Amino acid sequence: MSSANDLETLETPHLSLELLRYGHHFHSLVAKGSEPDAKAVDVLAGLADPTAYHHSVGRGFLNPIVGRYANRLPSGETKLNTGAALQLAGAEGVCLHGGSEGLDTLPWIPIARQDSTLFPLEDEDHPIPPPPSDPDAPITESSAVHRLISPGGADGFPCSLEIEALVTVYAPTGEKGVRTEAEGKEGRTLGKVKVVMRAKIREDGDEDTPKGTPVNLTVHWGFRLDNCQDSDALNHHLYIDSDKLVALDDKALATGKIDPIKKGDALDFFSHGRKAPHRRLGDNYPSGGIDLNFLLSHTSDLAGPSPKPLLPTSPQVILTAPSSVTSSGIPRLSLRFTSSAPSVQVYTAVGLDSNGPARKAIHGGPTEINMTVETAEKTRSDGQGYPKHGIVFLEFHHPVGTVTHTAKEGLQGETELGKWLKERADKLGVEKDGDRSWEYDTVLRKGQVYENRTEVEILELSS
Repeated sequence: MSSANDLETLETPHLSLELLRYGHHFHSLVAKGSEPDAKAVDVLAGLADPTAYHHSVGRGFLNPIVGRYANRLPSGETKLNTGAALQLAGAEGVCLHGGSEGLDTLPWIPIARQDSTLFPLEDEDHPIPPPPSDPDAPITESSAVHRLISPGGADGFPCSLEIEALVTVYAPTGEKGVRTEAEGKEGRTLGKVKVVMRAKIREDGDEDTPKGTPVNLTVHWGFRLDNCQDSDALNHHLYIDSDKLVALDDKALATGKIDPIKKGDALDFFSHGRKAPHRRLGDNYPSGGIDLNFLLSHTSDLAGPSPKPLLPTSPQVILTAPSSVTSSGIPRLSLRFTSSAPSVQVYTAVGLDSNGPARKAIHGGPTEINMTVETAEKTRSDGQGYPKHGIVFLEFHHPVGTVTHTAKEGLQGETELGKWLKERADKLGVEKDGDRSWEYDTVLRKGQVYENRTEVEILELSS
């Protein structure tokens, strides 16, 4: 079972990130303001007891890496046009986040960068910085690599996979960060977190290897930017560069169609624009909350001549703390996300109640934890868990059900979702039989390397 001893810390002057090896959970991301007397803010929702992340307590999907296939797929047998076959378990016809023994329920192994096979030392996209000339100089970046081997047949997915995750925390330039502007206010960047997940089929003689296997990884991040001073997260502000949703059936499985979002709709988080003050999450809030997959606009940033940027140059999602937080002395933060993934799942914790596992102390949870209590006692608390609408989850991955609407055997014609993905692949210059064909259908073939790269910049806004 996971414990506090499994925590690893990556630090720069203004950011401190804690990783739990079990499930590769992101336990905390603490931001320290640019002024010496600024109060710390932990922007990640998390549990008071690190052992409570274990699936024996409850599989809460609170900041782990999930997969092999994020979001929902139909359970039962699905045959692909490559000859591969999925045998997925799941109640009521749905396999959620890779199945009952997904990547979030397994221990990830920390490895040295020189021992990585998917992030070699000579990787120009993720270089290792030279040693500082001044040993007393502030840390400019801190990183870690973790590995997981998923055997063939795990949760009904064919082929053995080698998966590695590189996490890097970057410091800003200058002692107090770089001045910038967001939400119509001046601010400073406190740094950035980069998460890169890669996967490759292991060539171990498995007869399924040539047929490939679907892969769709994500970090199931959940955020609170106010240290839970408000009773819920509805006073946060949100911008999403998206005017389309994946259409879902009554089981939240993708139908293959796309639903447009019109200006002024309850799900319109784009029409305010990147620079203008963004919409308050609770304004025109859907009565049932939000648990939907937003298709991010095709960016022209990545379609130009080489060398192409690894990520869009403008933020695709912006989450900002309530304006009221400054009255309590904590800095008002804004998180700006860019990702190589084509969609973001937004979930506003409609399934939670405040009696779940106790939240961390900085978010109003208990200051002392009895680590010896029975597992059953950890699953519930007396009003000390996160409440309904109390977390904003942002999960960057390929659209829900991509593989069933692009690579399913016997698929008749092209679905709207498949057409949208094809247009995106064409813009990226992805060839159907090339080494990045998985960008279209999420089917990873022998010799290919899957990648999901997401970065979040943490800004401190002026009051």
